[in-house]
Amino acid sequence: MNKQLLTESLLADSQIADLYQRATQSPFLRLGGQGRLPREVLSEWLSQDRLYAQAYVRFIGALVSHVKLPIDVDARGTNPTLQWRILTLLQACLAGIMRELQFFEETASSYNLDLAAVAPGEYTFGLNATTKGYIELFDSFAARSQEESPRTLFDGLVVLWATENAYLAAWTYATQQSSSTDFEKDLDGGALRKQFIPNWTSQPFHEFVKEIQECVDAYAESQTGEDNTDARFVTAAAMVKKVFVLEEGFWPMTIADEAA
Repeated sequence: MNKQLLTESLLADSQIADLYQRATQSPFLRLGGQGRLPREVLSEWLSQDRLYAQAYVRFIGALVSHVKLPIDVDARGTNPTLQWRILTLLQACLAGIMRELQFFEETASSYNLDLAAVAPGEYTFGLNATTKGYIELFDSFAARSQEESPRTLFDGLVVLWATENAYLAAWTYATQQSSSTDFEKDLDGGALRKQFIPNWTSQPFHEFVKEIQECVDAYAESQTGEDNTDARFVTAAAMVKKVFVLEEGFWPMTIADEAA
């Protein structure tokens, strides 16, 4: 029998599975997939996602600084090759998020979405609590605190996988909520179902998330002896749980939430 991969073990954990479902199946996503998400609610979420994306740039930069490329010119073996593979992945992350930020601005302009929208009851634009939590998590990989154990490349890859995996699953769930392609009647003018969701459920994005998953599993395998397997799982599980809790809170409240 083949040994279960780390990412498979994480998603099979009952606590993580529950958090994962809540993080990827919110009323916001259901309404978005049905074209019933008001423009102002989408703007509220998109404005925070843009701030998240900006922090993601720093996060990836911090992970790049953790990559240890082989010294020897003719280095061979699993670990040297994997380090280059991870660096290539992180390069793709930076290129992708740069495209994403431009995509946000262009689509927002086309559909009259406000990238500085605020939540009901607020008067100035800025980070909400969940976005702040995400940014603090991302920035912790660049911090060098003497009081806490430093973040590792393994930790960062797990966080990267958890965020991107949840994002893909969330928008895949949204696509399953309606088969209608009459975008003109959507409350947001069709921005989500015509532009954003196809981008976030595309085949290239599927392949990107798969590559992250494979790098996480390969890195865990290369670094983990039998004696450390449980400790690695505990460390990874804590990171994944934190991400999924943040992801659940990242979706704005909707009328469907309030009526529940």
